[in-house]
Formats: sequence, C-alpha cells, structure tokens
Amino acid sequence: MKKLLLLAVIALSCIQPALAQRFKHGVGTLIAVETADYMDSKANFGITYSPALFFAEQGNTSFSVGIPVSVGFSEGYDTDDDYIGGYYSSTSIGWMVDVPVIFNFNYGAGARKGGSQRWGFFVGGGYGYHLSTENYYLYYDNNGDYPSTSNSTLGITGNAGFRIGMGRHHRHNLEIKFSYMKGMTDYKPNVYGVNCIFNF
Repeated sequence: MKKLLLLAVIALSCIQPALAQRFKHGVGTLIAVETADYMDSKANFGITYSPALFFAEQGNTSFSVGIPVSVGFSEGYDTDDDYIGGYYSSTSIGWMVDVPVIFNFNYGAGARKGGSQRWGFFVGGGYGYHLSTENYYLYYDNNGDYPSTSNSTLGITGNAGFRIGMGRHHRHNLEIKFSYMKGMTDYKPNVYGVNCIFNF
C-alpha cells in the first residue's frame, strides 16, 4: 500500500493538465495534533504542498482528486524527580509526514476554471499514510541517552473547509481546511489537522 501511495504521488505530479480539465496546486502551513493509546498527545507544526486535479466542472461545482503532502515537527521537554531519588529530564524532537489521497466535492470559489465567486467550500475523504518519529535526549543525573521511536500507519481520512477568492478576478484562493485521519494499522493514531493554504 505504501508503494501504491508513492506511485499515486508521482503520477499526479507528472500528469499533464490536458488529461483533466484543470490542474492546481497550493502551499501553506499546518498544525496537527496526534493522539494514540499508550503515548502522549503531541502537536506538530509544518508545511503542506497540495496538488490536485479538478474535473466534472459544471456551474459552480466540480470534483477533484488531490494528494496534500504535509511535513511537520514537534518539540517537547519534561522533568521528573522520581527517578529512584534522582533527577530525570527529557527533550524530544519529532517528525511527521502525511500522504493522503483525497476525493473532494467543491463548490464556489476555486471550484472551476474562470469562476469569480468570492466564497466556496469543499468536503471529501480518502485513504492515507502517516509517519511519526521521535528522537529523545534523556538525562539521568550525570548520564545521557539518545533513544528514538518511529511509527507509521495507513487509514481512512476526511477533510472539509472553505475557500476565499483572492485577486481582482478571484482566480486564486485562500483555503482553510480541517482534516481527520484514523489509523487502521500499527499504533492506530487519531490525527487532527488544520491547514491554511494559498492555491495558485
């Protein structure tokens, strides 16, 4: 399945716009919160590149298939004095990668080529891959250690949001997106995300 997702990313990036009515892409920022059993919740901050193919454009509506790839990082610090009467502290830097394939219904701003709507919305779902890594520095009194962890999962995902047309003819738009992924394999995390993306 990971290989199929990688092939989908490459194919979507290489397909010529002539094969669909319209190809668009955008870049933006990401805030994602990840929770799972037997692990602390963590917040990731990062960037997103969002290519998509739009088709079946009619009136103010269209459908699209996109692969919004996100990369984020997190940093944490914790202290505790219960280490057998000693002192314990830890710092961590983690990385997150999201690669979903999303099918969306679009309405209004950004839904079709040449549209001049000021506002619009979208909603959809799909399937994705999520990778989460974390590298620690642990300090026990005068000793240190550098363990690391890495988890990945495949699962269902959904998103919804709105777009604001920008520019004189609203040819570009600012997108606010809310997403959720439920991992179905490995550590089965819940991943909640908020994106702010400028679509060209």
